Amino acid sequence: MNNLKKYQSILSIIFATLLLFSCDSGNENSDDNRTLPNARGESGEIIMVMPPSIWEGELGDLIKEIFTSNVAALPQNEPLYDLKQVDPSKFNSIFKSSKNLLFVATLDNNKPEGKYMKRYFTDNSLNQINKNPDIFSFNQQDVYARGQEVLYLFGRNEQELIKNLKANRTAIKEFFNVKETNRLVESFKSSAETGIMNYIADSLNLELIIPNGFDIAVKEDNFIWLRELDSEEEFNLWLVRMPYNNDEVFNPNNIKELRNSLGEKYITDKDLPDLHLTSQDEVEFVIDTVNLNGNYAIRTKGLWKYSDNSRGGAFVSYLFANEATGELYYLEGYLDAPGGEKREPMRKLKAILGTAKTPTGIND
Repeated sequence: MNNLKKYQSILSIIFATLLLFSCDSGNENSDDNRTLPNARGESGEIIMVMPPSIWEGELGDLIKEIFTSNVAALPQNEPLYDLKQVDPSKFNSIFKSSKNLLFVATLDNNKPEGKYMKRYFTDNSLNQINKNPDIFSFNQQDVYARGQEVLYLFGRNEQELIKNLKANRTAIKEFFNVKETNRLVESFKSSAETGIMNYIADSLNLELIIPNGFDIAVKEDNFIWLRELDSEEEFNLWLVRMPYNNDEVFNPNNIKELRNSLGEKYITDKDLPDLHLTSQDEVEFVIDTVNLNGNYAIRTKGLWKYSDNSRGGAFVSYLFANEATGELYYLEGYLDAPGGEKREPMRKLKAILGTAKTPTGIND
């Protein structure tokens, strides 16, 4: 228990740091954005406004590396984001309505493109950049469209900005991921399966937002299996509640054994008792400690398969405890989408599981 509290304290500090990094600096349209158009664009798409000289140079290469590296634990190579570079002089109304915008500028660029880029910064902002080399980013919302996120990356010169980007690579990489997830969660709320959510709360003592389209496939004591089927993809969610006995369950070395044992017990074919869910061993699990709505949690990403090797794909899971009630939870989402792209469907499953909460005192 003491270790768990220690981990939660560490995560709280990390979470606060990320909040400071992504704090909104305000924007001139925030008082009345009702006249703004709705933001448009595909999920995972970023419009990058930067001079061609930056895009084609060392700084541009670093930005491409950060934002287009492959998503971890997918069965195929897919970039984190789809990038579209736009010359600042060609940043027109079509691009301005995009959901995700990224501006990159350096003050030492005195070419016409660099001078044009500085129009997107106030005189006060330019003065602050000049005075403090450690300040290299800020973000705004709804600058040109409602539902829009804008991130600014800047420096007095390219080498200074490169240094800051390398030192803060993870936070920068995750910025738009967090925003995309928040958009998904808001969309889930507008058409949530409240009946299923109430059943999960009553039977597992767990709060979870379930979007429209999911149905309960199997329900047992301490276990629920949900599925959403369409013509291209099959989304699976399975939720397990267990007694919480000690902290050793959170040892990353034990995660695969726990997952495989639960898959063999719960995700089976009633007509083929030897057929069950297990893990692919060819790719290592990606295991992180995260703050899940105030709970210390182990998040795992990896590849799944059925025991007869007939199907396989990507999964994401969370393992966490409700110390107040002595309950341990394993929640997983796995995707069955042969031949299709996995990044955005997996983002959906991760967003759903990311809404999990354990209401303390519900049984008091």
